[in-house]
This record gives sequence, C-alpha cells and structure tokens, in this order.
Amino acid sequence: MANKRKSTGISGLLFEDVDPYGSIIGEPVSKPIERFPLTTIRPDAEQPRRLLPVDLAVAVNQNKLSPADAVREWLKRAEADPGSPLAQEIRELRRLATAIAQHGLINPITIRPTETEANRYIIVTGERRYWAHVLLNLEGHQIQEGEETQPSDKIKATLVAPGTSIRAHQIIENLMREDINVIEKAQGLWALRQEMTDDAYRRHAEPERDEKPRLVTWKEVEDALDISRQYRARIVAVLNLSEEAQQLIDQYSLAEATIRPIVEKLKKYPDLQVQALRQLIAWQEAEERDEGGGRRIVPSVKALVDRLLMEREKPKTTVRSSPQGLNFGKFRQKVKGTLRYMQQLDDAAKSDFTRILDNEAGADILDDLQALRDQIDEMLATLSDESEVVF
Repeated sequence: MANKRKSTGISGLLFEDVDPYGSIIGEPVSKPIERFPLTTIRPDAEQPRRLLPVDLAVAVNQNKLSPADAVREWLKRAEADPGSPLAQEIRELRRLATAIAQHGLINPITIRPTETEANRYIIVTGERRYWAHVLLNLEGHQIQEGEETQPSDKIKATLVAPGTSIRAHQIIENLMREDINVIEKAQGLWALRQEMTDDAYRRHAEPERDEKPRLVTWKEVEDALDISRQYRARIVAVLNLSEEAQQLIDQYSLAEATIRPIVEKLKKYPDLQVQALRQLIAWQEAEERDEGGGRRIVPSVKALVDRLLMEREKPKTTVRSSPQGLNFGKFRQKVKGTLRYMQQLDDAAKSDFTRILDNEAGADILDDLQALRDQIDEMLATLSDESEVVF
C-alpha cells in the first residue's frame, strides 16, 4: 500500500501545541481574557502579515503616528483610489468591523508585554481584528455583545506566556488565512527559520565560542508547522525571483498556483519574469471587468511562459530582421485551411468540441488554442500599431 501523503493543511494544529523550541506540550500559553485599551497596544513590526501601507506602519512603530491617525490616512488614500488593492483591504476591514460591532469579538487577539515600556503590549496574533477595533473607535461605534453594549476603545485579548514561540503563532495564523499572499508566506517562513536558529544557538552554544549559528534545517520548520516539504518549497521558491517580480506579486496578491510556471521556468530570466507577470495582471484585470472572454488564467500563463522561453532560447540563426525568408503563400494556406475546417463544423460538432475542452482530456488542446490566440492577438496588435489598420 502506498505511503499516506503528509497533509499540507494546518487547520487542526492548535496554537497551544505549537512550540518548536521544546517547552512542555499542554502548558497554558495564555492568561484569561481581559479588555485592554487600544492605546496600550501596537502591531508587531516584524509580523509577517502586513496590513498598513509601509510608510504608515513605520510611523506607527516609531510612535510618530497614532493608530487612529494611521487609519485616517489609510481611509483617505483608499477614497482617492477606489479601485486599488488598498481600497479593497479597507472594504474587507470594514466588513470585519461591522461583524465585530454586531456580535462582539468572538476570537480575542493575543498580545505580549514590550521589553522596554511598562503596561505596553505588542500584538502576537489578530492584527486585522485590532485595526477593525481602531476603525470602530475612530468612527464612534459601540460593540453589541449579547444584551450588553461595550465601548470600542478596549479590545479583548489574552497575554501569551513567557517563552512561547511568537513567530510560530503568527506564521500559523497567517498561513491559515486565504488572503495572505505568497510573498508574505515565504518571508514568514524564513523569519521563523531564523528565529528557531537563534533560539537553538542561545540554548546550545558554548559561551566561549562566538561562531555564526548554522541555520536549522527546513525539515525542522516543516515539522514545527506540520506542512509538507513540497508545499514549503513551492512557497519559498518565489524569493528566487527578481525584486521587481516579487514587488508585483506582493502588490497584486497573485496566487502561488497562478505564478508557479513563472517561478519554476523563468528563474534565470528576470526580464521575462516581469514581462509574464505584467501580462498575467492584465489578464486578471480584464477578467474582473468581464472583458477577458472566459480566459483560463493558469493554462494561459503556462502557454505564455513556454512561448517566452522558446523565443528566448531558440538559436539566434533563426532570428530574422526582415520577412524575406518567410513563405507567405504557405502561411496563408495554413490559415485559410484552419478557417475552412472551423466553418464546416455544425452546431452539434461545436458543442461536442466544447465539452471535450471542458474535460481534463482537452487541456492540451485548450493550451494550444490559447497559445494560438495569444500569437494572433500579438500579430494583429503589432500590425495595428504600425499601419493604423482597424480590425
């Protein structure tokens, strides 16, 4: 019998059971739930999941901007550009805030004391819930919990116990979210690996030795989070892309499955990475406007990557600067032959053909058709640009 595959899901992994540093499983990791003033709590500057725009997050973490003022600026930027990812983030935050106002905070955030300030706390998990509370308080809303009404200037939270793996808590909560993008996941996994390395070094290094600690293995990270090697490798591989490519993935929250062909096949070509990602973004935006013609994004990306590679890697002797070597008669014959074949298909044949394409067996044909359409679109666009012909 085949070996059972290790699950990549971690929804069954309890925070209480997570401790890659060796503390006793079953020890309580938090104190009872209390209400803490929002003004005493700040986000973790090292949190893998980023919500605020970078400049606002830096200002808040440096105490140059209050959380309320940060949300005011956040709202102002979102209103100025309603179609931006920033505005979408605000809409989702407002939906969460509305749910909290109507039903209360069902899942309290977790916090830890700061090392430098008394009665000040850093968020371990639940930053989105925290910002939803800040938004409610900024707009003067109260929170209805059953028959009781609570002010929104305080938030339900629990204090994590000393020695708890802060980064593991954050990584697990973030990996369980559907909306966290692959760049944030990858950076979070690396942050956890570094934290586990630092902790192991503190525990086991000899005082008189001052050598650089060896990174713990990825297997130790995978075991700590109960994720498979394949899943971890696919996520971390995005950090092999160019900085510009990573910025595009982060900015547009591109799905890992969608960009996988780019990550796997274009790692040696930074310029092609960006070219493919920009085309992917354009396709997705067209689909959101219902102008994509039902394009299947994943097969289209695969076909695009293969075409870019073929063009880049074909022998230079085949590259021509003029059309003198092209057989236009043969080309036209092929085009007209394909067109005649398609015109001869009756409605029943076209229906059968469509059903085949919808099945897995037709995936290769669909990829070829998509690649053909891309080539034709590119040729017509070039012709239109050069001769101002309207098609």
